[in-house]
Amino acid sequence: MKPASRPPVTIYEIAHHVGVSTAAVSSVLANRHVERRIAPATVERIRQAAHALGYVPNMAGRRLRSQRAATRQIDLAILTSFEAPLPLVGQALHALQRAVEVQSTADTRYAVAIEMFHAGRIREKAGLLDADRYHGVIITNTLPEDDRFLAEASLPYPAVILGRRIAGRCCVLEAPEFVGRRSAEILIESGCRAPTVIHGRLLTHTTADRLDAFCRTIRERTRREPGVIVSDGLHPHQAAAALEQHCAHGHPVDGLFAVTDSLAIGAYRVLRSLGRRIPADVAVVGVGDHELAEFFDPALTTVAGANEAMVAEAVPLLFRLLRGEPVPPEVLVVPPVFLRESTRRPRSQPSAGKDPAARRARTGR
Repeated sequence: MKPASRPPVTIYEIAHHVGVSTAAVSSVLANRHVERRIAPATVERIRQAAHALGYVPNMAGRRLRSQRAATRQIDLAILTSFEAPLPLVGQALHALQRAVEVQSTADTRYAVAIEMFHAGRIREKAGLLDADRYHGVIITNTLPEDDRFLAEASLPYPAVILGRRIAGRCCVLEAPEFVGRRSAEILIESGCRAPTVIHGRLLTHTTADRLDAFCRTIRERTRREPGVIVSDGLHPHQAAAALEQHCAHGHPVDGLFAVTDSLAIGAYRVLRSLGRRIPADVAVVGVGDHELAEFFDPALTTVAGANEAMVAEAVPLLFRLLRGEPVPPEVLVVPPVFLRESTRRPRSQPSAGKDPAARRARTGR
């Protein structure tokens, strides 16, 4: 049987426990005891009692007491899963924080938070459907189970979805199939005859699209089945273990597409330990353009993912929704491609900087 929850400890209980006034307790807990000239011994007794009784301050109440009557606070959040990599979340947080610094006025203040849920279980997140929890959210790193719930749920606040297509929601996502298709083309152009993809066991809408487009392009262009390696997760050590097992079973690999750069990091370690040269023996393409990608040995070719561009679109869309303005149901972003030494075999055609194929996809030329 679930134990009964205990009511929160109040300053009245602390005052009764110590034998002082509630005003004294309030002053000490607000760090105003010096100006109120409360004795140090009393301050220490109040603090010890608050700790022993398990007192937790009511932050919402504090905010209300500290603000002018006319001040309005807008609570924004980024919702993401525990299991997902954090680069996209970090970029969204920085962009959202920059935006609220511009939008804040003497009468309107913003609070920005990151809130997390377990992948595939967003429906279990407490307060998700409460009308007084958020004023607006950006949601990312969901799984298909989460997407189905969000398509049917009635969220009582504006929401922008990053990286997936959900009917009835404002969505910002990679141009479908571009990342997987272009990665396959890069490996084929590098002369790879046994191209292989490595991905995590849990597939988001975005990573599933990358996987499907890669495999389809390899079949269409080479009439062969691509190799597929499934990693337990997206951490480098998990990718290393999966690739090592794949090679131990004798499966050929002369070109590797890692659906995230973190998987590519693990692949580099294993290939080096096996004496496989990059790119002479195995060409490697990553996704995301990790900040250290160009400092890999050799520098990693990446289809950069659309994180930065998606965030740049999503944050203004959220503020437009907050203002009640119309927004497009979907915004597609084509990521840049950076060709580097990890795919530059003698028969490939080196190209410094961004890939011209990506530029043509954006401009139509």
